[in-house]
Amino acid sequence: MIEAFKVYFEQIKKLDVKDSTEHTLRPALDALLNALAGKKIKVIHEPKHDPTGKGAPDFKFKTDECILGYLENKKIGEKLDQFLKSDQIVKYNRLSGNLILTNYLEWIWLKDGAILKRETLGYLSDVGYPKARLDPDKAKWVAALIAAFLSTPPKGIGRAKDLALALAIRCHELREFLTEELIRQEREHQQGKLFGLFGIFKKDVFHELDIAGFADAFAQMLGYGLFLARLNNGNGAPISLNNAKQFIPTNFELIRELVDFLDEMDKEEYREIKGLIEEILSILNTLNLAALQEDLAFSKRQGRLFLQTEEERLLFAKDPYVYFYEGFLKAYDKDMRKSRGVYYTPRPVVNFIVRAVNDILKSTFGIPEGLADRKRVTVLDFATGTGTFLLEVLQQILEVVPEGLRDQLISEHALKNLYGFEYLIAPYTIAHLKLSQYLQDKGFRMKPKERLQIYLTNTLEPIEPQQNWLLPALSKEVALAQNVKEKPILVITGNPPYKGHSLNKGKWITGLIEDYRKDFPELKKPGQGKWLQDDYVKFIRFAQWKMESVDEGIVGIITNHSFLDNPTFKGMRKSLLGTFNQIYVLDLHGSSRKKETAPDGSKDENVFDIEQGVAISILIKKVGLQRKIFHADMWGRSTYKYYACMEGNINTVAWTQVEPDRQLYLFVPRDNELSEAYNKFPSIPEIFAPVGDSAPGIVTTHDEFAISFDKEEAIRKVKQLLDTKIETEARKLFTLCSQNQWNYERAKIQLANGKWKTETAEILYRPFDKRWTVFNSNVAVHRRERVMRHMLAGENVGIITTRLTKDDWSALATDQICAHKSGSRYDISYLFPLYLYLFKGKERIENIAPAFRQFIDKKYGHHYEPEEILGYIYAVLHSPTYRRKYAEFLKIDFPRIPFVDDHTTFEKLAALGRQLVQAHLLKDIPATLKVEVTKGSDAVEKPVYAAPQQRLYFNAEQYFAPVPEDVWNFHIGGYQVLDKYLKSRKGRELSLDEKENIMNVIKVLRFTIDRMQEIDEIWRP
Repeated sequence: MIEAFKVYFEQIKKLDVKDSTEHTLRPALDALLNALAGKKIKVIHEPKHDPTGKGAPDFKFKTDECILGYLENKKIGEKLDQFLKSDQIVKYNRLSGNLILTNYLEWIWLKDGAILKRETLGYLSDVGYPKARLDPDKAKWVAALIAAFLSTPPKGIGRAKDLALALAIRCHELREFLTEELIRQEREHQQGKLFGLFGIFKKDVFHELDIAGFADAFAQMLGYGLFLARLNNGNGAPISLNNAKQFIPTNFELIRELVDFLDEMDKEEYREIKGLIEEILSILNTLNLAALQEDLAFSKRQGRLFLQTEEERLLFAKDPYVYFYEGFLKAYDKDMRKSRGVYYTPRPVVNFIVRAVNDILKSTFGIPEGLADRKRVTVLDFATGTGTFLLEVLQQILEVVPEGLRDQLISEHALKNLYGFEYLIAPYTIAHLKLSQYLQDKGFRMKPKERLQIYLTNTLEPIEPQQNWLLPALSKEVALAQNVKEKPILVITGNPPYKGHSLNKGKWITGLIEDYRKDFPELKKPGQGKWLQDDYVKFIRFAQWKMESVDEGIVGIITNHSFLDNPTFKGMRKSLLGTFNQIYVLDLHGSSRKKETAPDGSKDENVFDIEQGVAISILIKKVGLQRKIFHADMWGRSTYKYYACMEGNINTVAWTQVEPDRQLYLFVPRDNELSEAYNKFPSIPEIFAPVGDSAPGIVTTHDEFAISFDKEEAIRKVKQLLDTKIETEARKLFTLCSQNQWNYERAKIQLANGKWKTETAEILYRPFDKRWTVFNSNVAVHRRERVMRHMLAGENVGIITTRLTKDDWSALATDQICAHKSGSRYDISYLFPLYLYLFKGKERIENIAPAFRQFIDKKYGHHYEPEEILGYIYAVLHSPTYRRKYAEFLKIDFPRIPFVDDHTTFEKLAALGRQLVQAHLLKDIPATLKVEVTKGSDAVEKPVYAAPQQRLYFNAEQYFAPVPEDVWNFHIGGYQVLDKYLKSRKGRELSLDEKENIMNVIKVLRFTIDRMQEIDEIWRP
C-alpha cells in the first residue's frame, strides 16, 4: 500500500502547478486507486468530454454489476469546501450516497451528503518540490478513508417511493443525453439505431412525435424495462447490459425488442448513456426485492407500508403502482404531466365508473355476470396510461369469479376481451408491468404466447401496418391495434388527456370533429370553435364513432367538464344526443379557473391536482331505450368526493333529469322558462357587426416588449430590438414570443424602414389602465385588424365584454384599441365597435345590423341615434338585477339584451347609459368626490387600504383619500380596479398623469356604483 502512495507522491513532487490542470495527475490517481481497490473492485475512469458538465463523476467503483460509489477530483490546490454545496456535488450525491471529493492532496468522504471523514496527504508546498517527503501516517489515514469508502455496501432499496426517486434521477439524465444524441445524429446525418427507432415511432405510433418527446418516453421505458427484467430475474445472478433482455418475458415482446438498444452501448456515441444505464442496473441489482415486492403487492396488507393518510388509502390501496409512478413523475419532471394533459385517475373515481358500467350491463343490457361475461363483453380503455381502469375491471371481474374458474377466465376473457391503447412508451410499459404483477399476485402466470391486449398506438390515428426490419414487434403491435380499432366494442372507458392545443391533427380525427360543427356555422370560425380541438373532445368523438357502428354499447369516462354547457360544444352535445339514448353526467366540479365554490360557500376541490373542473359521463346506446339526460353535482373537499364515489353508485346519486333546449343543447339543468325568454332577446353579436365578427382584444404574445407605459418607452423598446445583433441578445432584453407567429429575423428586416414610428397607439390594457404599443405585426403580433382598424381610423366607441365568464361578469366601454384581457382577468375580452370606417377618410357608418335596426325603429316608432342605442345597452349591462337574474346565461355566451316596451323608459336608460359611457371613457369626470393625494416619493410599493380613514396607501407615507370602501372593493371582470392599477406599477414612480388618472377613476367608480342603483330603480328586468 505504501509503495503505491510513494509512486503517486513522486508525481506530485514533479508537478508544475502553473501548467497543470485537474487532468494532469489523473493517470497517477488512476494507478493509486486501482492499487488500493484490489482485484474484486473495478475502477472505471470516466474522462470528461462534456463541456456542459452533465457527465458522470471522474471515477466509478463497481463490483458484480453494482456501483459502490464515485470519486470526483478537482485541480490540485483548489479549495474543496467551496464545491461541497455546488450543484454538481449535489447531483452526484443524488446519484450515490457514497462519494469522495479530492484535489489530489485533500480527501473528503461524503456519505449521503454529509462529511464522514476528511484527510490530507500533503501540502501545497510539496507540489513541485523535489525534497518533499511522503508522511507514512498521512498515507495510512488516506488509505483507510478509501478502504472504508470501498467497503461500504450499496444501499439496498426496499421501498417503492425510494426506488421511484432513484429511477427518476437517472432517467431524467438519460433523457437529456438521448435528446442531445438524437439532435446530433439528425444534424450530422449520422442516423444510427436510436434515430431509426425515433423514425419508426413517428411513422407507426404518433405522427406528431418530436425528438424531445421520443427521448423522454424512451428513457422512461428503458428504466422500467430494466426493472421488469429485475423482477423476473428474482434472486438470480445480477442483470447486466448483456443479459437484461433475456429476463424480460416473451409476453412483453415489444419491450423486449426495445431493450435490444442496450446492444449499442459499446459505441463511443453512447458512452454517457451507458454510464447511466449501469447506474440503473446497479440500483436494481442491490434491491431488497422481497421488501419491494411486498410494497408493490396488490394485497390489503400492503397499505400499511407507505400510506400515510386516509386520503392516500382511498387513492392507492388497491393500486400501488399508481403511487409508484406518480412518485417517479414528480421527481422526474413535475411539469411534464401538465404539458401533456396526462394525470392519473384517482382510484375511487375509477371504481365508481367501472361499477356504474357493471351495473348498467346487468340492469339495462340484461347481462347477469356484467363485466365477467366472456361471451358478450369487450372492454377498451382508449387512453389507458398505466392501466388503472383495466386493473379495476380485472379486480371487479375476479371478485365474483369462483377460484376454480379464475385461471381459465383470465386466459379466455381478460387476456382476449380487455383492450388498452396508449401512445407513450413509459405508461405502456408500466401498464404491462402492473397488470402482469397483479395477475401473478392472483396466482396466474401467462403462458409464453399469451399477452395483455394493451397496445402501443395512438387512438386517434388509423395507421396502415407496414413491416419494418428494425422493430418487427412494433409492426405486429400496430396491426393488432388497428384490428381492435375496427372491431365492435361493447364498453369504452378511460380518462383521456386534456390539452387544448392538441398535437393530434390527423385528417381522420379532424374530419370526425367537423361533425360537431354541423348546423352551427359560427363554430366553423377559428375563434369560436377552437376548443373543439382539445384532445379530450377528440377521444369522446372516437368513442362515439365506435358506438355509431354497433347497436348497443356503453362509454364510461371522466373528462374536462367544459363541454357540458360551454356554447363552443353545442354541436358536440347535439351530436351525442343523436347517438346515445341515455346520458348520465356527474359533475365533480373543482375548477379553480372558474373559482368554483360549493353552494353553501365552502371550499370546492378537484379530485385531480389540476385547475380544470371535471365530470364523469356515462353514455348508453341501446335500441328501444328511452332518450333521457340525467345530471348531478358533487361539491366539497376532494376527500369527501373520494368517499362519495367509493361508497355510492349510479343508483344512489340524486339525478336531475335535464330537458335540453334546442339552441345550446345543454347537459346541465336550467330554468327552461327563463331560458326560453332570455334566448328571444337579441344578442350583442346580433346587434353589432353586420359586416363581420367581433374580435378578441390584441394578443401581443410578448407584452413585456409590446406594451409600454408611455409612447417614448414603446419607441425605445423597438429601437433596442433593432440594435441587437443576434436573437439571443434580444431575448436577454425582453421575454419575446416563442411561437411561430413571430420571427426575430423577419421583425428586424421589416422594422428597419422606420415606418413603425408612425404606428404608435394608445391601448386599453386593463380597466382604466391605458398603455402604449406599436400597432405593427412585428411588435403587437395578433392585432385583430378587422375590428381594431375601426378604432384607429377615427372617432369611435365600443363595448368590451366576454363570451365565456369564469369570474364576475362585466362590460366596459372603450374608445381605443384594447388588449385581450382588458375587460376580464380570466376570460377573453371581445370588442364590439359602434362605427365602421369602411373606406379611406373619416366617413363612417353605424355598426348596427340592418335586421336589428329595423326591429328597434319599429318597436319605438323612432329612429334613435347609434349612441342612444349604445347607451341603452350599456345601462342594461350595468343593471345589478339583470346581472343577477341572467347570471347563468352570462357565463356561457355573449349577453342578450331585453328591450323595454315603452320609449320613455328606453330614453331614461339610454341617458344613464350614455353618462356611464362618457365617465368610463374618462371624458366626463363626475364631481362626486373631492379626491386628494399626499406628497412623498411617488414610489409604488404595495397598495394598502385603511377603511376607517378611507385612505388608499401606495407606499408607507403616501395615499389617496377619500376612497370609499365600496369604491376600493369595486371589481370589473375579476379585477379589483384600484388594486390592480397600483400593483401593475409596483417599483415605479407614479407620474402626474397616473396620479390624476387614479383620482379620476375613484370618482368614476363612485359615480358608477350610484348609477347602477339608479338604473335598477328605473327598470328591473
